[in-house]
Amino acid sequence: MTEETISLGRIEVAPEVIATIARLVVSANETVTKMGNPPSGRLFSRAIKQEGVVLHYENSKLIFDIYVFMDPRGNIRQASRTLQGAIIEAMDQMVGIPVEAVNIHVEDVTYQPDQAA
Repeated sequence: MTEETISLGRIEVAPEVIATIARLVVSANETVTKMGNPPSGRLFSRAIKQEGVVLHYENSKLIFDIYVFMDPRGNIRQASRTLQGAIIEAMDQMVGIPVEAVNIHVEDVTYQPDQAA
């Protein structure tokens, strides 16, 4: 007995949607105070850039470069690792595309006016 697979069509997720998902995951982290600015980079780069997120799609895998400012009162290393795991999990659950790397770039820390440096 053979099984037949019926194709229901194609599902395509725009790269901008994937970048938005990553940005929302990052914004939900309490240690992140704001998104950073990705570097200008190469003029003809195929990367998708969106408010603190640079997305590359290579060899059927996603590579993220995330640029953030963080609260100095939080554990920056732990927050960065939490972000990496949260982005990988969100991509797996929402779009099912494997993530090769999530690179976190902490651009600076931001002090509130009432905080001492």
